[in-house]
Amino acid sequence: MKPFALTVLLLLFAASTVPAQTDTQPRIETKLSTAQGVPGETIALRVTILVPTWMTQPPLFPEFDQPNLSVSLPGRSTVSVSQVIDGDTWSGVTREYQIVPLAPGNYQLPASKIKVTYKNPDGAEDLQTTLDIAPLPIAVATPKGAENLKPFIAARDLTLQQNIEGEPENLRAGDAFSRSVTATIEGSTVMLIPPLLNSRAPQGLAAYSDAHKAADTSDARTDEITGTRSERITYVAEGSVRGTLPAVTLRWYDLDDDEIKTSTVEAIKVHARGPGALSGTSLWQKLLLFAAAGLLLWLLWRWGVPRVHHFQSERARRAEASGLAAWQRLHTACNTRDYAAALQAARKYRQHAPVAAQSLQPALLALGAVQYGDTPAHASAAAAWQQLIQAVEALRPEAHRLRQTPLPPLNP
Repeated sequence: MKPFALTVLLLLFAASTVPAQTDTQPRIETKLSTAQGVPGETIALRVTILVPTWMTQPPLFPEFDQPNLSVSLPGRSTVSVSQVIDGDTWSGVTREYQIVPLAPGNYQLPASKIKVTYKNPDGAEDLQTTLDIAPLPIAVATPKGAENLKPFIAARDLTLQQNIEGEPENLRAGDAFSRSVTATIEGSTVMLIPPLLNSRAPQGLAAYSDAHKAADTSDARTDEITGTRSERITYVAEGSVRGTLPAVTLRWYDLDDDEIKTSTVEAIKVHARGPGALSGTSLWQKLLLFAAAGLLLWLLWRWGVPRVHHFQSERARRAEASGLAAWQRLHTACNTRDYAAALQAARKYRQHAPVAAQSLQPALLALGAVQYGDTPAHASAAAAWQQLIQAVEALRPEAHRLRQTPLPPLNP
């Protein structure tokens, strides 16, 4: 038993003199600033890689782009780090991603692999290994009370600025002015800002849009995202204009105050006078036009007006002489159901066409019986009037008698 006990003691002594072995495999850590957010809120993802010595080649970090997720890198996205592990100093790098969800939903950053090359602790050839990043879920929901905010914009601040170049209320045809609107969003991406201006304009005002400018920037000290979107439209008055360019309003959700706020710029009134009738002509041309117009008016008054009066009088005389005027008065009286006027017009017509007027007599007698006779109460005058109208229509003068005589020439 003594030899066996001595052997055990020797083994225990040898084990106590061997230094403890530590895990020298590279390590990777991932951390989300939050796993639950709202659309437009910035979520930070930090990926840290540590090795027991130092890296001889920079690691190739993955990309996490996917629909409805805006993934960007801040100004100082990758920094060197060190950490004491089991009494030894490990070195490595940290990569930060800024993730901005653009719409509600459940997202998952995909699993990824990172190849790491680092110095062998034993001084031999460099070592390589592959580190795994597990899938990372992110839940995004619209805050309570902001469900009807469309489009949904979340930020820490959002401002609108407007600049007008020109005088939109004092324009003439051909004049132009421009309208510029700039939206600045803090704490979120410019991708959430919708179009600010449209090309619709009041009648007589043409709109010409410039290409919009949009960009996100990151503060080097705080990594805070700030986005700006600028739009500019030039308007040209093509004629007389009186109208208004509408105000620009954005409703947005304040991430700090948890409430809906409104940013707006005022509407723009537009007034333009149309071109004058003689615009673009010289003074002498205007004088010649005025002189020609005056001469034309004098000729019309001197020669045209008397001839028109003569023509009208002659036409009326011919109509009376031919019986056309009498027939027209009779026709009008029948259409208006005026019995007294119809009798008087029939007498006048009989003077011009006694033979033809005899065909009117039966209808006139029937109508008189309805008007003043002892006809039963249920009898209607409509049939009698219809009989008279048919008789009058049968006497309509021929087309060549109704044809108007053309105006005589001014200079026969």
